[in-house]
Amino acid sequence: MVPRILASKPKLVTFNRGPLVLTVGALAYLSAVTQRSTMGVAALQATDRFQTNASQLASLAFWQILIYAVMQIPVGVLLDRFGPRLLLAFGALVMSVGQIVVAWAPNLPLAVSGRMLVGLGDAFTFISMIRLINGWYKGRQASRLQQWLGNLGQMGQVVSAIPFAFLLHATNWTSSFTIAATVSLILGFATLALVSDDRQKSSAANKPISVRRSVRQLLENLRTPSVRMAFWTHFSTQSAGTVFVLLWGFPFLVHGEGVPVQTVAVLLSAFVFIGLGCGVFYGYVCGRWPEHRSTVIITLSSAIVVAWSVVLLVPGRSPVWLLAILVVVMAAAGPASMIAFDYSKQWVPVERLGTANGFINIGGFIATFSTMLLVGLLIDYSASQTGAGAASELYSLQNFRFALPVQVFIVAFGVLMFVREARLTKRSLLSLE
Repeated sequence: MVPRILASKPKLVTFNRGPLVLTVGALAYLSAVTQRSTMGVAALQATDRFQTNASQLASLAFWQILIYAVMQIPVGVLLDRFGPRLLLAFGALVMSVGQIVVAWAPNLPLAVSGRMLVGLGDAFTFISMIRLINGWYKGRQASRLQQWLGNLGQMGQVVSAIPFAFLLHATNWTSSFTIAATVSLILGFATLALVSDDRQKSSAANKPISVRRSVRQLLENLRTPSVRMAFWTHFSTQSAGTVFVLLWGFPFLVHGEGVPVQTVAVLLSAFVFIGLGCGVFYGYVCGRWPEHRSTVIITLSSAIVVAWSVVLLVPGRSPVWLLAILVVVMAAAGPASMIAFDYSKQWVPVERLGTANGFINIGGFIATFSTMLLVGLLIDYSASQTGAGAASELYSLQNFRFALPVQVFIVAFGVLMFVREARLTKRSLLSLE
């Protein structure tokens, strides 16, 4: 009789690679947010380096965000075909090339092309990270990880607002952007080496979606009121904070309102920490009281309109406490844009969910790049009437007060469209009962 200890097979000790894989994926997303927002703290240096006016400066962010938005649906198709590992790595490498171009660009057109590459690489990152989470974890654990890692990635704004801004002032333009590019390059190769998709090896999972089918699904989504409602949810809540962090917040606070640079860094960093707390709360609302989601959207979007209106109407420079309230309102509204994807998850069939989310994700970025460009054009027009030349004159409080109301109208328009589509959605749901 064989002894029991000899008959039993030794247990193999397996290493759970999930935490390592998601750590690399989360770092890749954090790096993408950092690369995306570096121009926000470098706006004043860009004005002097390239001798630009406000509308030309806005083009650095406008084309970046435009490329990001345009690529959302194509990236979704590529993700189904090639998986998150390759797309995360490709995005990081493209962003690295883009930042190198920005670092060494001798003129504005070349710098704009570099930021376009940053937008292109950035477009591959977020939805690839979400797919990576779903490849390794399921159910509630996956939902929590999506919320946590999505908010953690926004810490990239803190990296750009504090360490990168310090590096920019301590060294120079070329060195700081080259270092940022190097970080992205390292993470790109780390993704290739350490990340795996862990997708189901079924023919259905690996079968690419045809272009014809994607277009057909997109058109069907455009005809669905709930998808359009989700689009306007993203449009109304995401744009104001993104415009502020990516481009106009820094020059508005420093030159327009006369806030010390150190205080501005704190205010811009606060976006992330406020967003982390609010994101958890909105997730709880969506799970416990989904009927109040529309109330959250309307309240926050209206608060943006009111807060900006008060700041722009106050005689003279606004007190720091009022500017802090403005930051809190915009920071609280940003995570609410994720409610858009809670709407689509509830009402859109699984087979159309990918193209639906791609279309919805475009909403906030359409509002963002439209606002960026219009504010730049209006600042230039206002400056031309006063003969402003230097950056301190170009970005005066008077010029900002002439230009910034455009975003109030854009957000208000988004709220009105959201209410309209919410009514159509309710009507269509009642007709199905």
